[in-house]
Formats: sequence, structure tokens, C-alpha cells
Amino acid sequence: MNVMILAAGRGTRLGQLGLSRPKILLEIGNEPLLIRHLRYLERERVSRVVINAHHRANDIKHFVDAYAGELELVVVEEPELLGTAGGVRNALEYLGSEPFAVLYGDVIIQEPLDQLADVHRNTGAIATLTVYEAESTIGKGVVEVDEHGRILRFAEKQSERSGPGCVNAGLYLLDPDLVAALPHGEPLDFGHDVLPAAVDRGEPVFAYRLGAPVLDVGTREDLELARRLARTAA
Repeated sequence: MNVMILAAGRGTRLGQLGLSRPKILLEIGNEPLLIRHLRYLERERVSRVVINAHHRANDIKHFVDAYAGELELVVVEEPELLGTAGGVRNALEYLGSEPFAVLYGDVIIQEPLDQLADVHRNTGAIATLTVYEAESTIGKGVVEVDEHGRILRFAEKQSERSGPGCVNAGLYLLDPDLVAALPHGEPLDFGHDVLPAAVDRGEPVFAYRLGAPVLDVGTREDLELARRLARTAA
């Protein structure tokens, strides 16, 4: 399986930290977040990892040039930000003709990819999203799911929604045909644009439920939480 890590964002929620370096290279437990992602993907026997870059793209390129691990790494630079789906469309030529995974770069997750792939294959899904149950959904992308795991509706990061719900965990498995049909070079978002449209067309989009929440380090508070947890585990 090939995997794309979304790493092009400016990290605006991180304030000055996000301005000074790419959030994918911020340190957690005395190592860059990207090292954690790559160690996870090495464990999952991934072949190629594609990383998109925009904000401080040269920092990411220098990191990849120094990488000496088992994975084949490809950096695709975005002169202009293209959003989550637009960025994947821009890098599609490197992701192959089989289903591939997309991992949000500011999410720490360790879910076995073979189990996600089994659900994707067995349901005939064009897209399979990892999700988890949360008591509070403020600022989170929420999905509504039927009893068979099929996604019925998306509600992306609505500030007025605060109750429990099923939250997008930031790891997808996608059929390349879904992405290939998107216009090249246009900014598009999976949660706002692409996946809701696929659901509206009646295409099979399914959820894969995680047993626990993931850690999103896209804000200073959550980044500090991840660092405290890493110190505790050391």
C-alpha cells in the first residue's frame, strides 16, 4: 500500500510555533512528528510515502533527503495550497492504481492498515474513513453513520455543535478513481467537498470505528498534551 501524508498546511492554529517550522516537523518526545509517522508506516509495511509540502517546504525536503529508513519517500511541493483533496489529486501520479491511504499530518494514530483495508474491500467502498466516538464534537468534523457503517452525512467542524458524535479521525483509504475524477489544480477539501458529494451521489462511503480517540496536535494545547504524554511514556 502507498500512503500520502498531508503536510502542506501553515499551522495557523499553532501560532508562532507554526510559523517557524512545518507542524509535521515539530518535536514530540524529542523527535519530529514525521519520524513517528514514518516509524508507524514502516511497521505497517507500506511501500511508498508521498508528502505534500507548501509552508517551509525546503525544511521538509531537507528532512527527506537525510532520511535513511526503509520507505520510499516522495515530496510533492504545492506552490499554492490546494486543500486536503486538491493536494492528493495533485500527487495522484505517485500513489499508484490500487487503493491508498491518506493520513492527516497533525494526527497521531497507530491503527493497523490491514484491518482498514479489509473493511474497505469487504464493503466495496470507494472511500473508508476512520472515526471515533467523542463526548464533545466542538470544532470537529462529524459524520452520521447507519447500522451497517455506511456514512449518511457529513457535518464539518460546526462550532455550534457540542454534543457527542462520531468524529473524523484523519486517516482514509481511498480508491484512486474517486480522486482521479477531481479537477486538477483546484483547491478542494475531503470533508467539505469531495466526500459529501460522493455520499449525495449514492456512492459507498464507509466508516471504520476506532476503539479510542486519536490525538490531533494541530493546536498548541493538544501539542503540549502530546508532549506531556510522550514524557510520561519515556
